[in-house]
Amino acid sequence: MGKKKVILIGWDAADWQVINPLLETGELPALQHLIENGVSGNLATLEPVFSPMLWTSIATGKLADKHGVLGFSEPDLQHGGVKPVSTASRKTAAIWNILSSEQYKTNVVGWWPSHPAEPLNGIMVSNFYQKAVKPIGEKWPMPPSTVFPQKYSRLFAELRIHPNELTAEHILPFIPKANEIDQDKDKRLNMFSKILSEAANIHNAATWLIEKTEWDFMAVYYDNIDHFSHGFMKYHPPKMKSIKAEDFELYKNVINSAYKFHDMMLGRILNLTDEHTTVMLISDHGFESGSNRLPSLPKEAAAPAYDHRSYGIFAAMGPGIKKDELVFGANLLDITPTLLHYLDLPLGKDMDGKPLLNIFSEQKALKYIDSWDDIVKRDVSIVEDKETAAEALKMLIELGYIEKPSEKSEEAFEKSKLENDFNLARVYLSSARAEKATEILEKLHQKENSLRIGLRLAIAYETLGRYKKSIALYETLEKESKQPIQQLLALKASAYVKINQNKKAFDCTQPLLNKKPHTPLTAKRVAQCLIDLKKQKLAFQYLSKALIYHPENASLVFLKGLTSFKRKQYADASDDFLDAINNQFHHPKAHFYLAESLYFLKEYKSALEAYQVAAQQNPKQKKALQRIAQLETMGIEIQNIEKEWLDYSGKNPREIKTSEQAKVKFLEGLDGLSYIVSGLPRSGTSMMMQMLQAGGAQIFSDNKRKADKHNPKGYLEHEGVKRLAKNPKLILEAKGKVVKVVSAQLPYLLPRMRYKIIFMQRKVSEVVSSQQKMRENKDAAFPIHLIEFYEKQLKEIETNILEQIHVDFLKVDYHDTINNPKEIARQLAAFLPELSLNTTAMAGVIEPSLYRNRSKNQIKE
Repeated sequence: MGKKKVILIGWDAADWQVINPLLETGELPALQHLIENGVSGNLATLEPVFSPMLWTSIATGKLADKHGVLGFSEPDLQHGGVKPVSTASRKTAAIWNILSSEQYKTNVVGWWPSHPAEPLNGIMVSNFYQKAVKPIGEKWPMPPSTVFPQKYSRLFAELRIHPNELTAEHILPFIPKANEIDQDKDKRLNMFSKILSEAANIHNAATWLIEKTEWDFMAVYYDNIDHFSHGFMKYHPPKMKSIKAEDFELYKNVINSAYKFHDMMLGRILNLTDEHTTVMLISDHGFESGSNRLPSLPKEAAAPAYDHRSYGIFAAMGPGIKKDELVFGANLLDITPTLLHYLDLPLGKDMDGKPLLNIFSEQKALKYIDSWDDIVKRDVSIVEDKETAAEALKMLIELGYIEKPSEKSEEAFEKSKLENDFNLARVYLSSARAEKATEILEKLHQKENSLRIGLRLAIAYETLGRYKKSIALYETLEKESKQPIQQLLALKASAYVKINQNKKAFDCTQPLLNKKPHTPLTAKRVAQCLIDLKKQKLAFQYLSKALIYHPENASLVFLKGLTSFKRKQYADASDDFLDAINNQFHHPKAHFYLAESLYFLKEYKSALEAYQVAAQQNPKQKKALQRIAQLETMGIEIQNIEKEWLDYSGKNPREIKTSEQAKVKFLEGLDGLSYIVSGLPRSGTSMMMQMLQAGGAQIFSDNKRKADKHNPKGYLEHEGVKRLAKNPKLILEAKGKVVKVVSAQLPYLLPRMRYKIIFMQRKVSEVVSSQQKMRENKDAAFPIHLIEFYEKQLKEIETNILEQIHVDFLKVDYHDTINNPKEIARQLAAFLPELSLNTTAMAGVIEPSLYRNRSKNQIKE
């Protein structure tokens, strides 16, 4: 049996919101055939939503910090100034490099960026191929290195059509009143013709390759829906208030006609293939087509990206692919891993995406290698043509994706570097690496005091828990802006909640409750703030309005479900959680709360399935495993399942049979066991450390903090634990030992270890009183706000730390320890049997009179 044949087709900016009405009226027959004979669904995009970065992530399965394409242009390290991103910008192997190295006959047409064309086991036509840069009648040479192998250059040059060669028959289906346009005054028809001819050029090259060459894999990229949309979506029905009636009548058909034209091209490709060929159609993002269209764009670099939507399209059909089914949870990063798995090739462990296993009718084992970059040898000695690069740069400027560079090459160089660094920070921020993002953004904020940089820096601060810094920055940005900005208010409200300034938080939400949220992030922050303030009904009402404008946003749908769940409206909640999962399958919280809703509705079998998915997506979700065990005791049959189970340390997937086996295997894979004594400062942690030391436990301490009048028997601490956030690997030195880690540092424990945590409990008012006495600040007012802060911290620890699967815990009451040390010593010995603790020695540490008197005095104060 020969190699499987695959065609990957990219339609930049294609969106189901435009497609679905056309499908319903039968105007996209080729796409309808693809959907009915395969799978389809949303394809989630990445941040920032810039096409060169996204299409490179699609082709590599990696985020931009790994693949190296960080925008539309980049600093020119050789000549100074700025140049467009190119093949040389990419630092890692693309799917076509991998397949070529595995002897697949591979053709690529128009991928962005793919100029200069790379050597392949096949033919590559770069993204500079289709551009008409000379007036009709003049020679129209192709830029050097547009085609590999070079011998095909003349052939492909002849397949192109110039915009001025288009006739009325080509244009009128798109613009029926084109003959009414004064082309000397209205340049939009020229722009339209250019986009249409470029689409035809890509299609001509692709269909020639399909017909005339031997191939196993083809990748074809059409950027034209994106260009049509940027130029003409403002005229798409329904009419926007800002659009003149005569313009609307002239150009209202362009978008639908563009999709129908692309469907005709898809139909031609399907006709050139047979049932043994797999066809995958994708887009990198969507495009706003309804009430969320912006009347104007902000004046900043790459502003056209504000028109992009978070979900593109995904559709695939072929041998081994399910038929007429929806697929959920697909992401741009998943395309290359899915293709590799389909072609029986291993996935690179350095890839950020996952294979979409749910599209296949039969499952097979996954294979892995460390990195394809260890195997694939790319030719990176590609010389770029300076004149062509300048023309490409001009095109990007005309489209609005980059600003016109300064004529001073040094200034242009620095500006380009700033934009790429900013994009890299956004990649880090969107992929849970806020520390790295902050390092970059703080430097950029010093160079450019702008809203766009300041806003991301404030979000990074908030993500890292630096709430006061984020609020201060939000307020500075508000003062500097000429008009109120929704997102700033919403983010400020969110930060105020974190520091228990609930009134200020609620006040920030008030101006936003009856307004259309400009972005899903704004709506999410407002809703989450209201939920945290226990205003569930108000949050529900706000989310219901917000979802009119952002109906597919998984976070908003989930939060709406959460408001229903908290009001015990479980049927409504389960519907919303299902909708959220449909839009974003990898959403462990949505699966867990769906399971909880079904559990309370007594739909136990369905709840069980949802609990299992929640536990698989988030191994730290201990409550899910507890519920599974509970359902097992209730007689609900737990079917044997074989799923991938990835632990935190990124080890190989492992099979599981039941929840208990899953837990055992997971814990076996961790790096050791450490014993933690924790609690709020002054909750009795030192007393507990003293007991365990007396009982024979080995203590992890550097003895730098000496005993004093507040702790005459010593603190038994390690100074390094105070810096656990910066050096979490310190905890590896405490394997098999007991270490004191105050509650605030618990989130920084390495997840790849097991922990037994003894958590000291004491009334928060006593804790604060003891802290005040220790500070010897008798004149200070009693800090009520600190009590609220500690109570919230304890609640978060209960939910997010103690419930993790790799954590066992024992809660110990401070006063019980003083009043009944023998019983507490017995409980400790039972909790830590492997330490063989001496209970008599432990109990002997407690001097009741000392502790009782101290406690009594603190309470009075």
